[in-house]
Amino acid sequence: MAPSKTSHFLQKHRGHFILLVLCMAIAGACTWTMWRHYTRHDPEGFIAAMENRLLDLRFRLRGEIKASGKIGVLAIDEKSLQRLGRWPFARKNYERLLHNLKQLGAGWVGMDVVWSEPERPLLEDVQPNIARMQGYQVKNFDKFSLELKEIAAVMKAGPGDRSLVQALRSFKHVILGYAYYGTKDEGEQLGKEPFRGYKPMQNSALGAVILPDGMELKNYHQFVSYGIIANTETIASGGEQFAFFNNELSADGIYRWVQLVRNIDGNLMPAMGLKMAGQILGREPVVFFDQFGVSDISLMNPNDDKDLIKIPVDPSGAGRILINHLGGRQSIEHFSLADVYDMTLTDGQKRRMKGMSFMLGPTAIGINDLRANPFDAGFDGVEQHATIIDNIISGHFMRRTDTIYTTEMGILIGIFVLFAPLMIFGKAVLSGASMVLFLIAYYYFDKYFWFGHNQWVYMGMPVIEISSMFVGTTLYKYVTEERERKKVKGAFGMYLSPDVINKVLNDPEALKLGGDKKELTVFFSDVRSFTTISESLTPEKLCELMNDYFTPMTSIILRSGGVLDKYIGDAIMAFWGAPLAVANHAEVAALSAVQMLYALDKLRVDLPKKGFPPVDIGIGLNTGMMSVGNMGSGERFCYTVMGDSVNLGSRLESLTKEYGIKIMISEATRKQLKRPDLIVRDLDDIRVKGKLEPVKVFELMRPDYLPSEPAVRNLVGEFEAGRGFYRKQEWPKAKQHFMGCLALKPDDGPAALYLERIAEQEQAPAQPDWDGVYTFKHK
Repeated sequence: MAPSKTSHFLQKHRGHFILLVLCMAIAGACTWTMWRHYTRHDPEGFIAAMENRLLDLRFRLRGEIKASGKIGVLAIDEKSLQRLGRWPFARKNYERLLHNLKQLGAGWVGMDVVWSEPERPLLEDVQPNIARMQGYQVKNFDKFSLELKEIAAVMKAGPGDRSLVQALRSFKHVILGYAYYGTKDEGEQLGKEPFRGYKPMQNSALGAVILPDGMELKNYHQFVSYGIIANTETIASGGEQFAFFNNELSADGIYRWVQLVRNIDGNLMPAMGLKMAGQILGREPVVFFDQFGVSDISLMNPNDDKDLIKIPVDPSGAGRILINHLGGRQSIEHFSLADVYDMTLTDGQKRRMKGMSFMLGPTAIGINDLRANPFDAGFDGVEQHATIIDNIISGHFMRRTDTIYTTEMGILIGIFVLFAPLMIFGKAVLSGASMVLFLIAYYYFDKYFWFGHNQWVYMGMPVIEISSMFVGTTLYKYVTEERERKKVKGAFGMYLSPDVINKVLNDPEALKLGGDKKELTVFFSDVRSFTTISESLTPEKLCELMNDYFTPMTSIILRSGGVLDKYIGDAIMAFWGAPLAVANHAEVAALSAVQMLYALDKLRVDLPKKGFPPVDIGIGLNTGMMSVGNMGSGERFCYTVMGDSVNLGSRLESLTKEYGIKIMISEATRKQLKRPDLIVRDLDDIRVKGKLEPVKVFELMRPDYLPSEPAVRNLVGEFEAGRGFYRKQEWPKAKQHFMGCLALKPDDGPAALYLERIAEQEQAPAQPDWDGVYTFKHK
């Protein structure tokens, strides 16, 4: 290819090369970020946080699933506390509890509680010894010494502890729980004996631990523990099986993983979930290590070492199982400890409990161990252990296998290969549609083939990759290919007056984002019963009706020097005083509002001729300091006003229908009305929703509200006199004046409203601190 042709080719496709580099950069960044996450096993990074939330979402979209029914929760609930006393309740109660469980044919019981201190004996436990000692003489030293030894023995292990030990030995199928400390600082707080109480539990250490040549358990620092909180030696003597019940918390407070093994004082010890599942299934745990950590955990049939139930653990080597959450609280059946203690179970409960194993732990508010899961922020920790056990014994594991890394990296590369050419050469509509179709297909493939088969595949980064490629290529095409379009004066003419248009065209800087604080008058109007009107018309007819309504109203605004801010459905928002100053903008706005009522009169005559229903409106005006200017983004903005004064104007418009009036104005607007032909009546003192300070509101009245202007002013005087007596709680006098208003104008809305209020107030006692302010509960 000749140099000139090469140069021409490169120039012609320069944009395509730039887009290719952009797509390669996005795909490369996504792939590198994923690879970095894999190699660092970062549990708190961006990828982990995003994928954890997406995993939670998929659990919720999947919904709750049914438990196996082989494991239940023996709940220390509110009912149990009421029956057996405050927590921790007397240990002697467990003897009866375990006896009843044995009678019911229960399997194994895992204890999500720990008795780390001896139970304090009661005086009645040593009263016989004290009574006998009082009868001994000095010469009976041997007997006296014997009694003291018996008292000391009771103090070390009281009747409650001995009763519990006897119950544990009788039931046998109990796994006692304990907790470990995973940090050195925590272990140092335990003093010189951080592993006090561990000796009786050594028999529960895992025997089948397969390590690589030359490696010892101590070489795996991620499994080291620095201390334990264990049961007392007395209570531990009653048990044969032990397991830790720690849970692993994610950075966002959700429990998703549970560690199954831990190095406790040089021995590999099982978690409660692993130990319980093994005992229920009659299998022994086998743990395999590689150079990095735990590579495999299985439950082996003791009679056939080839019969293994493989438990999928995380590929990072931490020996964790991913919880396959069943649902919210009580997804696994709960049985109240009190019901088992008193044997007040239903026949159905008794049938289900036969052969069922249990996790025993607190669920009552105040003593429960909350472990949030994707379904429920108040999930009980004891049920989480039960969930893990149910996952293992049912085989319904949630997996994240070591081979999934290759799959996820392949997805990222495949997205680049398939979609980069389409986004480089295709139009935005086609690229966008393809992206949406891919995301939908990706979601459903995961739902039915990956997550549907309990396999967790990362979805966030592929979505980020394809979305970033689409957004990046589309923005580049827009910036480089779209020509700057000339501002058409007629386009602005639909929203601004000619003077405002000229100012904008003469000062292009006015189009930049920003605003000023100015005193303006804002206007809001709204069509009454618009929903009813719209339901009675076809879309075409409704559009024609609104055009007939908006045209004269907009014309009045623009002719008076106002700015049409926007149409909000059937509502109009406008303001006066910016960007060009308008002298007496409050009066101009008020006159415009009255003119709109006259224009509405003509419309009410013309619209029925076209088959349209009559139209009525409400108007709100407020004057005050507002932020005015171009608001929005760098690509799209509008000239508008914002602030509390604007919000109040909108509230006033919405309140017109409460009083049955056409125009409501604020006190700030009223103060600026000097023209004698603008008739205003003091309407009310109110508190609008969201404001503590009362607001004085007024009605701007049409001069032809009554046949003559003096009659209108007479009505205003009568009304305001009634208002004066109303504030003083002189109901008869106030009622007389408001009745006088109705005599002048039978359909006067404000007078009728006050009469309704007076009727309510007359039924209530007088209020000495009453200020006459009416508080609206709605906007």
